[in-house]
Amino acid sequence: MSDGNFNPFGTAAAGSGFEVYPQALRAATDDVFAARDKVIKFGQEDLAQVVLRDDDVGILGAQAGVVEMFNSTIAHIRDKTAKGAMQLGQFAEALDKAADYYDTQDEADFKRLRDLEKGMG
Repeated sequence: MSDGNFNPFGTAAAGSGFEVYPQALRAATDDVFAARDKVIKFGQEDLAQVVLRDDDVGILGAQAGVVEMFNSTIAHIRDKTAKGAMQLGQFAEALDKAADYYDTQDEADFKRLRDLEKGMG
């Protein structure tokens, strides 16, 4: 049972069955960056074309403020997508750092094994 203090950079107990594959982290990083790019495109390109004008809603709609409310809502959604894209980018960068860390660990383990093998020979 876990003590609740998960440390992704700590060492797993021998035989825990837990392994990290840096190449899988890098693939996930690529997928998260691709998702970020889609969110950016949605907010900056797709939603940029969604605009109402007074002529679109008629006199009653214009007097009721429908255009301002609608355009304000679209601007709010665009702001949220920009923030979401930024968070996805930060998450992808964190995954990439984790992959770098585990690559370094793998290299260190390989060097230790190689040195042990040289000492036995």
